[in-house]
Amino acid sequence: MSPLQLIISIFLLLPPSPLSAALHAKPGCLDRCGDLLIPYPFGVGPKCSLNPHFDINCYNSTDPPKAYFSIMKKQVIEFNQTYIRLQNPYMITACYDLSTEDQHTMSVNLSGTPYMFSSDNVLTAIGCDDMVLQSNGSSTLGGCSAFCSDKSDAGFGDCLYNGCCHQSLDGVSFLEAKLVDLSGRSQRKKLFQCSYAFIQERTKRNETVFSYPLYYLNNSKALENDNWASATRPPVVRLDWLVGVENCSRAMNSNTYACVDEKSVCVDYRHSYGDFIVTGYTCSCVEGYEGNPFLPGGCQTITSSSSSIAKPGCMDQCGKVSIPFPFGVGPNCYLEPFFDVVCNTDTNPAKPYLRLLNTEILQLNSSKVLVSHRNVSSNCYNSSELDYQLERSLKIDLLQTQYRLSDENWITTIGCNVMLNTVIGRDKRSSIRSSCAAICSDGNIDDNGRISVSCEYGPTSYAGDGCCRVPIPRGTNYLESNMTNLSEPRTSVNISCSYAFIAYAQRRNENDRYGIRFWIVNNSNPMQNRVRPSMALDWRIGVLNCKEARQDLANFVCRDNSDCVDFDATLGGYLCNCSKGYRGNPYLSPGLHPAAAIQNQDDYLDRYRLWNGVSASSLGVLLVV
Repeated sequence: MSPLQLIISIFLLLPPSPLSAALHAKPGCLDRCGDLLIPYPFGVGPKCSLNPHFDINCYNSTDPPKAYFSIMKKQVIEFNQTYIRLQNPYMITACYDLSTEDQHTMSVNLSGTPYMFSSDNVLTAIGCDDMVLQSNGSSTLGGCSAFCSDKSDAGFGDCLYNGCCHQSLDGVSFLEAKLVDLSGRSQRKKLFQCSYAFIQERTKRNETVFSYPLYYLNNSKALENDNWASATRPPVVRLDWLVGVENCSRAMNSNTYACVDEKSVCVDYRHSYGDFIVTGYTCSCVEGYEGNPFLPGGCQTITSSSSSIAKPGCMDQCGKVSIPFPFGVGPNCYLEPFFDVVCNTDTNPAKPYLRLLNTEILQLNSSKVLVSHRNVSSNCYNSSELDYQLERSLKIDLLQTQYRLSDENWITTIGCNVMLNTVIGRDKRSSIRSSCAAICSDGNIDDNGRISVSCEYGPTSYAGDGCCRVPIPRGTNYLESNMTNLSEPRTSVNISCSYAFIAYAQRRNENDRYGIRFWIVNNSNPMQNRVRPSMALDWRIGVLNCKEARQDLANFVCRDNSDCVDFDATLGGYLCNCSKGYRGNPYLSPGLHPAAAIQNQDDYLDRYRLWNGVSASSLGVLLVV
């Protein structure tokens, strides 16, 4: 699965499913080329696409007509909300002069476009005694070798055993590949004259292994004449796409902002690969709606075949945030006061708040609520006398609630030569459970007096330059943090204030590395109003586990065709999931429908994920001063 699809597993971007809605194209524009739907922002003809990067040419010389990607001259066979698929892949053809060791290369540069090669692609070589190398133009990133057991014009090569190999790709926008003949090094005569290297989608779990007839390697015309007809499938390339290169907060203030439907939501994207960082945003319809978020009126209410997410007669949405039961707006619309939501309609769009915590809700899903908060610890002093002028501790108290701090939150400290001390759990106030030190290196002040600090954190370290982060244990219901100035080490960089706050940072893979950068100013002005982090709270039903809760069926809230899941073995409480083969809201009756009764099941499943909708939020915090 590509990073663009992974970025929202809690912040869910819609995974692979064809776009479907009543409104597809701009008024007066073609919405199809042959049998292929052309959804905006793509378009055929002048002023029918968002910008030239999304132009599509429809060639009527074939029956049916075929759509071609204008900027790449490749045939498009599928448009999706996060990717497109192209036939006729980029390919190296090498029919060697047997007296030399010529190297054959190709390069594809998607920089400056909204596209990147999906990590669902692989670099493939087919041939006998050949090696393909992937590079970024300056250094080799990987490669693989294809060997044949023997020459057989009637045989087949496949990517498990014979005459084929794959090299993984990782969401790159620039690719250079080189095909090298290894027959001289293998100390045997080259079995076939030709070899090929190309980009293709990786084999899906339920597909047969890619294979091809070995006679493709006899000469340059064999593959060209057959056009992959005798292979298990023709190679197809997947390109992930974004609608813009800005993040959501900046894009929303631009006159080119693409999420124009009132039921649309902006979703941030950020992916790093080595020294390359790709950022941008895309759009999707809010939960309960489907269709095209790039067109006014493009997001349509999901039809009655879908399950309700709120109690009858209750609001199922506040602004752009869906409100699924057991949460609710208004009397008798929520399960218990912990889930009472206030919808503030004084803003545009309206904003939901958890009444209990008086904090804005950014997203609700089947196990978490993401909230905005300004609880920031600060420590300001006179830099020459170390005379503290302002001190505020960071304190989170959830003891009397159904919420716990998610372990996908981090405590972040920014400052120079400051140590963070954190107490976890009110019953252990004298015990420091988590700490880190933010140390500044020399020379990271720019010409405007701003100091650049950065956090790098991964499987083994949570440190940085002027910044440090520490994880929060799952189940934490009380947290208190304070900062202490360090007299050592002494550097030329000093700032008057240091800050600590909790911020959500989704962990997708235990081996992932994350990085984030902040700008702060060398003065003693408090920055509480400039910090707007998001914080993830795990929620649960009650304090009993599933076995205990089932003893009191009158108060047991998992409805028919649902399964009970213990929240935590030691903390108690439970959650409800849809049983296999059912979709919808497991807390309502009737709230679930058989999957077979729901049209467009894949789209429905991924939109709801136990009514887990789409939301947009930065995965970090940027302080701009």
